[in-house]
Amino acid sequence: MKKNKFAKLLLLSLISGVLLAVPYIFPHCGIVALIAFLPLLAAEEIALKDKTRHFCLCYFGAFLVWNIIATWWIWYATPAGAVAAIILNSLQMAVVFRLFRFFRKRFAGFFPYLALALLWCAWEHLYQDWQVTWPWLNLGNAFAQSIKHIQWYEVTGSTAGSLWILLVNGLVFKTLLCVAERRKARWWALGAILLALVPMGLSHLRYASYGKKIAAFSPSSAKEVVILQPNIDPYHDKFGGRTQDQQNQVLFRLAKDSISDSTFLAVAPETFFNPSRSAGSIVENSPSNPTLDSVRRFSAENKVNFIFGAVTQKNYPGENEKPTRSARPLGAYSWYDLFNTAVFAGRDSSLDFYHKSKLVILAETVPYIGKTSVLGFLGLDLGGGFGNFGSQNYRGLFATPDGHKIGSAVCYESVFANFFRDYIREGADLMTIITNDGWWKNTSGHIQHLHYASLRAIETRRDIARSANTGISAIINQRGDIISPTAWWTECAVKGRLYPNTEITPFVRYGDIAGLLCCWFSAIFLVAGIFVRRRKLS
Repeated sequence: MKKNKFAKLLLLSLISGVLLAVPYIFPHCGIVALIAFLPLLAAEEIALKDKTRHFCLCYFGAFLVWNIIATWWIWYATPAGAVAAIILNSLQMAVVFRLFRFFRKRFAGFFPYLALALLWCAWEHLYQDWQVTWPWLNLGNAFAQSIKHIQWYEVTGSTAGSLWILLVNGLVFKTLLCVAERRKARWWALGAILLALVPMGLSHLRYASYGKKIAAFSPSSAKEVVILQPNIDPYHDKFGGRTQDQQNQVLFRLAKDSISDSTFLAVAPETFFNPSRSAGSIVENSPSNPTLDSVRRFSAENKVNFIFGAVTQKNYPGENEKPTRSARPLGAYSWYDLFNTAVFAGRDSSLDFYHKSKLVILAETVPYIGKTSVLGFLGLDLGGGFGNFGSQNYRGLFATPDGHKIGSAVCYESVFANFFRDYIREGADLMTIITNDGWWKNTSGHIQHLHYASLRAIETRRDIARSANTGISAIINQRGDIISPTAWWTECAVKGRLYPNTEITPFVRYGDIAGLLCCWFSAIFLVAGIFVRRRKLS
């Protein structure tokens, strides 16, 4: 009998795991997140009353299923990284849910459900700044493919979306619980309906009104952009199958066929240029390189600004001590760093570099290097740019000759809301994202990554030109619509228009206030929970 009860609890929990994954896999299913926790909360209610042992296996299983279904595709890029990301992320979610059970044993009413929402969002807020971080499945991201419902992210950011989702789940569950126990449920039901529908209703109105604003943009303010998708296979051609010269020919052919006299900007993907024996590094201290020279010459001749990704090198001659945590020795009294870089070649022959600063764990950086000797050893000895890229601690912008400022987020950086907003705080009126999503093959991974750009566009109200090596490349407008998306795994170019914007949204101005408040209230709730005696359960 006990085994049958535990199996039912496990089944309920796993159903929640499946429901939580649905919005990340299927388009326009964000609303499912508003009820996805209900089976898990039902299982928790039963387990608490029956004093079921080992219930932790059930809720850990729920989060494990969610992570596996939504992010299994990491396996294609790094099997070990996939296992680590899925298990560690699931464990952290399980710890947050365990704290919810801690409150359930001490407080009655809605307080524990409020605590769950606050604790979860506090974790999401803090998680984005840890050295080991994977915020891909933040709950607010569940609406990335349902953007008409979350235009209010321009005020709060996506962490408030996580808070909203959890509070609606809690209110709906309390309503169903009252109905099951034949108690009055009208106020719980009214609260759930209002909290779910009012933000969505206001969002739809904002979506419509912002559409009129976009339609009223002056054609003279538009900036023509050409987005290049060279479609070079990262597994077989990108880093060895084709020479850099052969890859350059593809890129310049696409560019020449697409740009016109009115083209303002051309954008090429992340790490388009990668040094090899046949093509020396781009050394930022003395930037002379065949590929770089050809891009600068192309920009000057065609009067077009050009952004492309590259692996670049910066030398530190005459340094006795290691100048940065990621630096590697280069002879006696000399060091160098490698960077995953966005390179800007201006139409006036200017040159600038921005170094990717949110690095992929183990693939591009080793966490806590210098604090753990084993990790430090790995960071220095893993060659080929793995585990040892440098970074910079500010969001650098590219200034065009006519006074515009362009931010260029590199790949993974577009997942971090607070990080992305810093580009706009520095003055960016246009944004680009350069990425290489081919590592994940034709799975939901590259589609999720594309739609996260919609969240960033809504939060900052900036047009975004997104160049992906193998797709999907597109323009994302200021309300998050994806314009002229390319096909996956297709060599092509997209031409469109970007409209510069200098307005500052409340989220850009004030940041993740929702997440910060959740941190403070979570601390207060935890202290209160420590001093409250366990309540008796009927």
